[in-house]
Amino acid sequence: MKSLLKIAFSFLVGGICILSACDDSDDNAISGFTLDTEIVTLDATGGTEVVKVASGTKWIAKVDQPWLQIMPANGVGATECKIVVDTTLSHDMRQATITFMPEGVAAKKVEVNQQGYNKSIGISIKEVEVPNMGKYGKRFFDVSVVSNVDFDINIATDATKKDWVEKPRYQVNLNQGARPRTTKLRFNWKMNTDPEERTAMVSFDAKEGEIESAVLKVIQEAAPEITDTRSGDSLALIIIQEKINTMAKWDTSEKMEYWRNVILWEKKDKEVKENPAMLGRVRSVGYTMISTKEELPEEVAKLTYLETLSFGSNTNTMLLFDLSLGTAVCELKHLKHLTIYAYGITKLPDELTKLGGTLESLDLSSNNFNSIPTILTPANFPKLTSLSLSGMRRYGSYSSLKTETRKEPGLMIDVSSNAFKNLLKWENLKVLNLSYNLLYGKLPANFYTFDAPIRKYTDEDINDPARGDTLKTAKDVLVGKVFRVLPNAIRVSMNLNFITGEIPDWVKYHPNLSKWDPFTLFFTQDIGYDKSGNLPGFTNEPANLDYYYELYPLNKPKLTEE
Repeated sequence: MKSLLKIAFSFLVGGICILSACDDSDDNAISGFTLDTEIVTLDATGGTEVVKVASGTKWIAKVDQPWLQIMPANGVGATECKIVVDTTLSHDMRQATITFMPEGVAAKKVEVNQQGYNKSIGISIKEVEVPNMGKYGKRFFDVSVVSNVDFDINIATDATKKDWVEKPRYQVNLNQGARPRTTKLRFNWKMNTDPEERTAMVSFDAKEGEIESAVLKVIQEAAPEITDTRSGDSLALIIIQEKINTMAKWDTSEKMEYWRNVILWEKKDKEVKENPAMLGRVRSVGYTMISTKEELPEEVAKLTYLETLSFGSNTNTMLLFDLSLGTAVCELKHLKHLTIYAYGITKLPDELTKLGGTLESLDLSSNNFNSIPTILTPANFPKLTSLSLSGMRRYGSYSSLKTETRKEPGLMIDVSSNAFKNLLKWENLKVLNLSYNLLYGKLPANFYTFDAPIRKYTDEDINDPARGDTLKTAKDVLVGKVFRVLPNAIRVSMNLNFITGEIPDWVKYHPNLSKWDPFTLFFTQDIGYDKSGNLPGFTNEPANLDYYYELYPLNKPKLTEE
């Protein structure tokens, strides 16, 4: 029994010795100091690499660049060290060194190389398709540009086409050096009125260096063809309706002659008898309750035989932006009556003079002109007999023009200026409406110093058969004494402005003064102060028109028998 215990004890001690011998051999197997690599290479984005360290003694590691980390930075035995490298901000390659220093053994180094970013420009899409039309504010596409260089945007279209893709305003943010940054761009596009597809090539070109450009192809679908026919007119009307976003829409299931504010040429019309092609075509159209920030649609020019055109009540009238009438309306060779009411326009195109041979009435009331358009002259529009420039007030009420500082307040001009006097030379005008503007100063009484001065009444005027006997009773007051201003005007309105001073004789003794309704539409001025701080109003306003009827008894209202 004792022998068996001795044998068992011997085996137990032997086993322990064997295990102890094994452990000692593992520790002693690592001798010296070794690394599994001496060179590490990473791309520009950085990242993590692993270096295996085998050391029989303790060691520490040091790096010589702040963009590099080693974890762990010390140890003993077999260790996996992570080399962590930040993203570079440079186009050039950069280097760092990790020095491993073990106890009692020579130091070893690992070289770390990181590639720099190549200069490049990339875009999120290479091709985009857009429709031929769309609502304002919805006509755009977005592009993300990833680059590490500044770039220009160049847009090329067919030489025969207008620029229809707009270059956005942008700034490339390169505050992270060569690290690519994303610039989000929004391109607005204009509607296509041509019955053919069109393309634009948008090139993103580096400002410096030989770098391949990124190119985006933009394709816009063709517009429906608007023929010079009755059906073409109806298509043009509908497209215009969509473009200006009007609330008053037509029921297109009905015939065009039943559409609201649309009048067609009829067989009985004299013009149709002279030109049968006009039969059934659009003669007159009016749009109202619209919402747009753009000039008149180009499809307006497709309404070949249009005689009367009206746009009014734009919800964006009061916004501060420049808005032109556009040139489409200038192509209407038969247009006689044009009304652009409360649309928000601030300027007229020079091409509007093309209408000079036909235009008879022009109403631009309640728009945002700050001056009288220079093209509005008798020479440019010899057939014009009615001109309305009323309600040019951007902000509604004004308590004092002297202290008014708001931007572009409206039609604020001195009535003694030549710009205003030019309107008074318009002999053919029968109607001149200038109510509810910001006119100030004294009405001119003397026109001798004016360019192309207005003359005074003569005996020839008094005896003009076209005047009948109306002027003869006022001969002593008129001839050689009163300037012949707006001699054919049957209505002139200048009320609710800031005019001061005396009523000049050309107003006081005008042959048609009673037709002007002067106490309502001329003499009554606004409440407040003018540019000089004076209260508006005329100092010699008559109590009634008795003096006038004594001069012009033929104009005196007559009582009629029932």
